[in-house]
Parts: sequence; structure tokens; C-alpha cells
Amino acid sequence: MALTNAERQRRYRRKLKALASSDALGVRVRDAAEAAIAALWAFHERPAPSGLRWADVDGCTSIAHYRAELERSGGNLVEAARAFLPDFAGLTDGEARALRTIIAIADALQLNTGMIEPGSDA
Repeated sequence: MALTNAERQRRYRRKLKALASSDALGVRVRDAAEAAIAALWAFHERPAPSGLRWADVDGCTSIAHYRAELERSGGNLVEAARAFLPDFAGLTDGEARALRTIIAIADALQLNTGMIEPGSDA
């Protein structure tokens, strides 16, 4: 049985409310981390300015291997994201946005007052 428009709207509002709740914060942070890993890997897959493949530099030949390197230490993801500061050179707008978000989350958790806002151009 097909949903009525009103039922679809109710379901959609419930879903938005659930995502906006503090209970969903962990899920949203995990999603942000996944987006940052995907952004870093996308950059990794492009050749270095010298033409050298990044995999030849760091030895990571798959996203699983790259993720394992990032997971080796709790700060590796944020450190990799910060390596693109101040201008996120070489990244697409979406990739830069994903890294800004991770940096902003890390700064907020450290109560750092110099946070980079996820939507800023910093």
C-alpha cells in the first residue's frame, strides 16, 4: 500500500528530528569521519605534483590499508586533515569541507577556541 503525501511528510519529519537529536550525534560524527577518510583517499589516488603515485610514497595501495594506517593512532585522521591547512590545496570543495568538519569536531572536543568552522574558507 502506497503512503499518502501526509504520511511521507510525517515519516520525513520524524527522520529529521531523530537525526537532529543528541542521540544521533555519534552517528553523525562517524559519518563525518567516513567522509574525511574518503576525501583523503580520493586525494591519495591522484598523482603527486611530481607525478609520483602517493601509493609509492606511503605504501598504501587500497583504502583498507590506508584506513588501517589512520586507525593505528587515534590522532592520525585529524593530523592528516590538518596537513592540508591553511588552504586545503589540491582538494575539491567537497573534500576540503569534509576535512574542515573533522578539524572542527576535533577542536571542539579539545575545547580549542581557534576552531575552523566546517563551512568557512579558512
